Amino acid sequence: MIKHLDLSSFSTFGLQKSHSETQKSVTPQALINILRATPMLEVFSISESLESAITIDVLKTLVFECKNLKALDFCGCSSKQFNEAMKDLAKLLGRVQIVQFQSSADSDLEYGFQRLKPVLPHIKRLSLHECLTLSEHETVLPLLAHMPNITHLDLGGCSISDLTLLFLETETNASNTLLELSLAKCKNITSDGIAQFVSQCNRLENLNLYGDAMISEWDLVTILSSPFVKSLRSLDIGFSHITQRVLNAIKECCSSLKNLGLANAEIATPANLSTFLTSMPQLQYIDLSNLPCLEPLNTNGLISKLQKIPNNQLHTIEMSKSLLKKIQAVKGWKIDQNYGRRWYYAKETRVGIPQADRVHSRKLDVAGTGEHAMSKIYQYYSFGV
Repeated sequence: MIKHLDLSSFSTFGLQKSHSETQKSVTPQALINILRATPMLEVFSISESLESAITIDVLKTLVFECKNLKALDFCGCSSKQFNEAMKDLAKLLGRVQIVQFQSSADSDLEYGFQRLKPVLPHIKRLSLHECLTLSEHETVLPLLAHMPNITHLDLGGCSISDLTLLFLETETNASNTLLELSLAKCKNITSDGIAQFVSQCNRLENLNLYGDAMISEWDLVTILSSPFVKSLRSLDIGFSHITQRVLNAIKECCSSLKNLGLANAEIATPANLSTFLTSMPQLQYIDLSNLPCLEPLNTNGLISKLQKIPNNQLHTIEMSKSLLKKIQAVKGWKIDQNYGRRWYYAKETRVGIPQADRVHSRKLDVAGTGEHAMSKIYQYYSFGV
């Protein structure tokens, strides 16, 4: 009985077939036949290698006939054909009407939304990770409008704006249902927009804000003052405005945190960093890439200090390639590089601990399979970039 149909790893490599020949064999109708043969399907995963087979008829079969469907992962799909199919699905479901208005003559422009009756309440996990060209108005908003029980949402790299966050906050129940959220590398959302929505969420355990939307110190503190952060297990705010005030808020509020991303943080000295890590013995992974205060001469000294912290659980430190290539690891630790761009300073003894390059994913695992069961392409999006 098939519950997870994962086509993300499909490849024509070694088949001695051209892309056009593959399109003739892996047709939309073939995909429809497969979907109809899996009535208990709960998770559907695909990537750009087969996105040419995704048509409106395939999508209709997927979301309307697969009654047990709970999770969709379209990671990396961005072709024109895929975009058109998703637009057609959104139109079929019912698009969101956006109303612009001003509450007074001198006020800023505000937005309102037409309420829709949800059609896909059974779908609780959605990944549009690196679906770079999906239309916010024509596709993303309608999908979210029809998934009122969403618990896992990955919009990393999508072309969304604050409008999507406002919609999630005011027109859906996402603030009460979301457990895992990724807004990594979303270039068009603002610091204020992120803080306004995220601070309203009540149940978040995994929050990824890594990348292009540089969140201000004030907005980071606002987020870290929210009640949900006490149960937060994974937080990535890399390349935001991370100051000592932000670090203090993390120390005071994030008592359950296991994974933490602080890339490019404004930490003045290695001593300040050591003090922070000493106060967070429960951390298992931390990203310290691009920290100006870390140099070849002081990095090993920091590691040696960490080894002396009682009950310290830290086993993986992500650091810049340029730094790690200049140093030798201290006893009991090693320098790891994965097949992508990320480098790690990691403990050698790892009984019961994932390998260093499988600890902190940049992509949400909406299928819930774990890092070892992921396809190679999903592993790349998760751990390679």
